[in-house]
Amino acid sequence: MKNIVAAVLASVFSLSLTGCSVFQTLEGQTEDKPNEYSNVYELSSGKAYVWEHEGETDIRNDLSQDRVGDPVFFACPLGDINFKGDELSDIDQYPRSIWIPSDIDDQIPTVTSKNALIYISDTTVPEEIIFERFADYGYSIGVSNMEADGGGHYFITYAETDEDDYKYYVDMKSEAAQVTEFDTIARLYLDKVGGMEVNEETVSDGGTVMNLEKDKSYICEFYTGTFYQDFKLKANIHSFGKLERFVCHDYEFLHANCIKIEIPEWFKSGYYFVQGVGLFRYVADEDLLAYNGKAYDPGINWNDPIKQYDEYGVCIFDPSLDIDYEDIEENSDPGLDESEIVIGASPEEEEETEGSEIDESSEGSTLDSDSN
Repeated sequence: MKNIVAAVLASVFSLSLTGCSVFQTLEGQTEDKPNEYSNVYELSSGKAYVWEHEGETDIRNDLSQDRVGDPVFFACPLGDINFKGDELSDIDQYPRSIWIPSDIDDQIPTVTSKNALIYISDTTVPEEIIFERFADYGYSIGVSNMEADGGGHYFITYAETDEDDYKYYVDMKSEAAQVTEFDTIARLYLDKVGGMEVNEETVSDGGTVMNLEKDKSYICEFYTGTFYQDFKLKANIHSFGKLERFVCHDYEFLHANCIKIEIPEWFKSGYYFVQGVGLFRYVADEDLLAYNGKAYDPGINWNDPIKQYDEYGVCIFDPSLDIDYEDIEENSDPGLDESEIVIGASPEEEEETEGSEIDESSEGSTLDSDSN
């Protein structure tokens, strides 16, 4: 099986040397499918799009069947995802990642308060709208979700439970697919990239290598067991990792072939995978002036969480749920006061303590009655 994979990869790389783009071939771009449209009736069922028309404030004015002119509908790309078949699932058996090549990540459309997110379906109206938010980890090689061992060395799970585990950690449509040619090993360690040590200071929260220059090639030092292997890989993958998930229900019929999905007012700037069909970038009003308008803006905090958790990992705030958290806090049981807590007392001792308190109270009452 590994030999077949190696042969396929060799043929792909030979195509790239003859001028045929590897990413165009692997991403299906050779089918010449457009990602922008001028007419809403050209859009495909089962997909999400962003409507953006400068100078126009009402999407209804662009919904006629005979509309022509500049494109105003932009497709939300699927990208290369490692959760195919589980697009709407909330199961986190493996880390969920989206990888998009740097030469097409400018196709991720931007949603603001001035445009609209729409969804097309010729069969169903969704009962719920699922927004899965992904953290933006910038440009890196096609390896994500690395973990640190006890000594601070980083690895990906290669084949601990299944021989195909690596597919959840390696973008198989990137140059990093080369690292899957090994015989079955449990872990694949990455020690250095371009001479830079891979450690907690150079690895993102999503397990990607940081501080790499977009589209630059690096010698990457991998280890299979204690054996050294190096690969020349390009930092041309825009990497995203799951951050949080929300279920919403607000949409509007538009008397056309689509619905308009309402963006919750509590959304923060970030990347959202909507209804399992495509990724879009949301820029909140407070970030509009600062946003550079490009596919990547390190000046915006795209990963600021919306949900809040306590020190035990329990969610204490989720604006997508119809819960009055202030009311819960006001009416919650405050528990015992510290002065009431007896540490190390047995149930029998506590009963004796309670009994003595009752006796003393009764005795006090008797004395009071006698004195009177």
